[in-house]
Amino acid sequence: MMNAVETENMENECIKSHHMQEELLENQCSLRLVKHIKAPLHLVWSIVRKFDQPQKYKPFISSCVVKDKKLETGAVREVDVRSGLPATKSTEILEFLDD
Repeated sequence: MMNAVETENMENECIKSHHMQEELLENQCSLRLVKHIKAPLHLVWSIVRKFDQPQKYKPFISSCVVKDKKLETGAVREVDVRSGLPATKSTEILEFLDD
């Protein structure tokens, strides 16, 4: 049985392998936020999957506008980022959504 440190290390490696670009371009940045919560998976996913409302669970985002109001693969959103991060705005594309 794994101890807490081993479990955390394994989780971090899994997150890195699925959610981190290997190389960023000069005009790109990357941010990873991991928070463990005690809540049913269906409830968490019902919030996290909303591409048009990232500010509901990402405290560093102040607002979000989805271009063309489409919420499907290929959708583009513009988010305003709160101060303290290396950017003030971010353009993001919904590349994949798997329920």
